[in-house]
Amino acid sequence: MILLMRRIYAGIITGLLSSLVFITPVFAQGGAEVKLCPENSVFKVLCNFQSGSFGNIISAVITLLFIVAVVVALIFLIYGGIKWIVSGGDKTAVESARNHIVAAIVGLVIAFAAYFLLNIVAGIFGIDLKLIKLPVLTP
Repeated sequence: MILLMRRIYAGIITGLLSSLVFITPVFAQGGAEVKLCPENSVFKVLCNFQSGSFGNIISAVITLLFIVAVVVALIFLIYGGIKWIVSGGDKTAVESARNHIVAAIVGLVIAFAAYFLLNIVAGIFGIDLKLIKLPVLTP
């Protein structure tokens, strides 16, 4: 059983490393102007930071934390599924895999609920997270 798991992990690692080795290089065309913040970019909010606007930073951090939480939960879900497949019917291994899957689903639910509640509470109190400004000291 352990030998089978080692072979599976070795195959996965070999596949990932070989995909990194055989990536073809991409050469940029000369004379093209590079836009740091393209028009249709997903990260457009990151390009609009101003020194006086603290709300954009808060909004971007909340969105980034939500995305990270969802990605981590999905990785744990996939890991639990792989553990379940590789368990080979061993009750303790299946229970461990099931616990990983349940924890990942609970994490996804908590992440979505927190994001949803934050938006609902901000909407109820009329708070726009993008309009929050830090106080400025004037001499």
